[in-house]
Amino acid sequence: GYVHDYVPFESLLYVYDVANDVKNTYYAVFGHVDWSLTNHWEFIVGGRYTTAQTYFLGGQSDLNSFPLGSTLGPILTGDPYTRYFPPVPDSQAWHVFTPTASAQFHINDDVMAYVSWGKGFKQGGWTTRLSAVIPDPTSARFGPEYAKQWEVGLKSAWLNHRIIANAAAFYTDYQSIQLNIQQGISPVYQNAGNAKIFGGEIEFESIVGGGLQLNGSASFIDAYYTSVNASANIPEFALPDGTTVCPATVVKPGIGSDNAGCGLYNGPSLPGLPNAGFPVVHQTDARLPKTPKWKFTFDPAYDFELPSQATIRFLPIFTYTSELWNDALNTPLLRRPATREFDASLHYISADGAYDFAIGGTNLTNDRYVTGGATNYGAGVAQGYINAPREWYATVRVTLEK
Repeated sequence: GYVHDYVPFESLLYVYDVANDVKNTYYAVFGHVDWSLTNHWEFIVGGRYTTAQTYFLGGQSDLNSFPLGSTLGPILTGDPYTRYFPPVPDSQAWHVFTPTASAQFHINDDVMAYVSWGKGFKQGGWTTRLSAVIPDPTSARFGPEYAKQWEVGLKSAWLNHRIIANAAAFYTDYQSIQLNIQQGISPVYQNAGNAKIFGGEIEFESIVGGGLQLNGSASFIDAYYTSVNASANIPEFALPDGTTVCPATVVKPGIGSDNAGCGLYNGPSLPGLPNAGFPVVHQTDARLPKTPKWKFTFDPAYDFELPSQATIRFLPIFTYTSELWNDALNTPLLRRPATREFDASLHYISADGAYDFAIGGTNLTNDRYVTGGATNYGAGVAQGYINAPREWYATVRVTLEK
């Protein structure tokens, strides 16, 4: 493939890719065995051996020879240009075995308890956006990430399958997490740190009778960093005077505590910043991006049968999601507060099921929040994306049969 990388920045900078060639090659073999020891006990084991080879020739370049053009007079255009990557290809390879295993105990035909364990792997690569020339392409590398996960759970059906209830608890040891970190004016992909994730979830479906069905789910996640790369600006935020700061880090021999392009901060909690409500004194106090602590969904259904045997169906859905941070830097402007969304639809379904006419709406509470974005303190820019407002719709679905 070819990674296009265009960055027009007013009249000072135009990043162009004179080369960004990438090639990935994978070979894998896997096996899976499911063994029923008795009517109650079942064991599952599996494994995958993967060889991943990746090749990259970086070619991010500045057609204006920035910063020379902006500091030495008229902006230079065309040739000569500044090439951030040397014209030297680089390659990386990994040979990884990822096993999985689980045991199931079937208490009866309708209730099963299980425990499972497994490993995961995601290959590394190169960041393609630099702000300074590098002499060696290996300087742009980031490594693979790994995960080990344990889970216990229960799957069950009750009252002649009128109630289905499932529950699970899990723990993940997440190593070398790959995150996009803004450093100066450049978004840099790197292995930001390690984390542990504890959580649990429950879900249920129940047929109450009289056309009423109750469904819902709830989940809890406690995710936190156990270590953060000292060069990763996590978290990073701007003080009222515009100074960008990061929390003080623990000094370790041979590693240090300086953050690239980010002053150290160990002051008091400041309202409206990522340390609001709790003192941020270490990078590990930051929150993992896109990870709400709580989420609840309640989506019942009600069917009313007409004398013609057609059906009127009402489908409401309510979803609550607790606070989350949209970026790795924990930018306050991109923080998403707790949200409460309500969708609903009313359907008319013909007696033979040939057509379904529906009217409904999404985000009926008109809850508005940031869904993603990026902050570039080096350029003085913060941008975000907002979810859709309240919307109404009408649909007709027709089923044709021969």
